[in-house]
Amino acid sequence: MTETHPGTEATAAGTSSPSRAFNAIGALLVLGIISLAGLLLRMPLNDFRYATALSGTPGTFSATHCHTVPAGRGTSRACTGTFVAADGGFTDRAAHLTDARIKLGKPISLQRESDGSYIRPLAAGAALDLAGAFAIVWGAAFLLVMVCVGWSSKVSVSGGLPLRLNRRPGGTVLTLLGWLYIGSGAAAVLSAAAGIVIAIAGR
Repeated sequence: MTETHPGTEATAAGTSSPSRAFNAIGALLVLGIISLAGLLLRMPLNDFRYATALSGTPGTFSATHCHTVPAGRGTSRACTGTFVAADGGFTDRAAHLTDARIKLGKPISLQRESDGSYIRPLAAGAALDLAGAFAIVWGAAFLLVMVCVGWSSKVSVSGGLPLRLNRRPGGTVLTLLGWLYIGSGAAAVLSAAAGIVIAIAGR
């Protein structure tokens, strides 16, 4: 015969609704973080494709005029010239390139992007793009860890023990997110350092 303590059913009914609401909020936060990270990752990964010449129209650019323009608190060098596609099928006599270490009349290799802008494929740029991508993953992993920690501190399992004290799938997810957080952060720092070193070397 099952013994029922007074108030047990009322307590269960009173706590089920807040628990479901908390779980729903947690799920929405997780989906929001992942979606935002996915949108942000498109920017550095898109630049990475052009910086590594995996995308875009390759060709050569010859500057005919360069001048200094304001850029934030400093200045940047902008050059205008002619871009000729490598396959000879396209020529842009009003090509524009900013922040370029180039000499007038000296051809350099460029990639024309889908929006009509130009980028110089350099190893330093590719490394910095990777650093940006890893930094976004690091930030997303940090937020996901915070959500999981908050969720595990509120949700209880049988016996009244907090979820974080039990070896459950939630604990495994938190561990994996922790490693993702550490790994992506280290990768971002290393990629940024590599990009800076390569840029100083002029590559």
